[in-house]
Amino acid sequence: MGIIIDIIFIIVVGLIILINMLYRSVVKTTKNIKNETNLSGFEIARKVSSKFCQEEPHIIKKNGKYLDHYNKDRNVIKLSPDVFDGETIYAGVTAFNVALETDPERKNVSTGHKVNSFLVIASYLFIILGTFANNILVIRLGLVLFIITFIVEFILISSLFRSEEELNKLYELVKKEKLMKPLKAYQDKSLLLALSKLATLPYSFINYFR
Repeated sequence: MGIIIDIIFIIVVGLIILINMLYRSVVKTTKNIKNETNLSGFEIARKVSSKFCQEEPHIIKKNGKYLDHYNKDRNVIKLSPDVFDGETIYAGVTAFNVALETDPERKNVSTGHKVNSFLVIASYLFIILGTFANNILVIRLGLVLFIITFIVEFILISSLFRSEEELNKLYELVKKEKLMKPLKAYQDKSLLLALSKLATLPYSFINYFR
């Protein structure tokens, strides 16, 4: 059983590395595509959240990269400078995806991200303590926790885009509200940029200390 856990952990780490490479490649591409609506990430987040959230969230700019998120407890959307001020497809899609979490029907997504972030810290602590104590069971408990966070994060991302029908509704919202143009760039890149949560999983807990 222990060897199986080790193998699964190595596979998960490998997947995170591959997702990181894919995500950063998509970021690089989409940062070079101008959003022809000339809307900033801040404006898009405000427009989208106003469609879903009864109490409009406070949208603030925080230093950092790839750590854009919605804090449901404080009803605050935190955007990195590249997203907050950016008028690119990257900024638009990222702001849109974060603002989706204000939707009451997706209310568990933000909470799930938060819980997962602290489970990541717990997994690190178990691995470190197990290493110092030379206790392989404690180390493997940490590995299992990390594997669980990866699986849960994948489920949370999937819940943002629940079906093909739901995706089409989002495309229609983007088109109707004139949030992003060209629309094709949004359709091609929106799901890939949603991988940010998986790509940043190992240091996602930083969100709650910034």
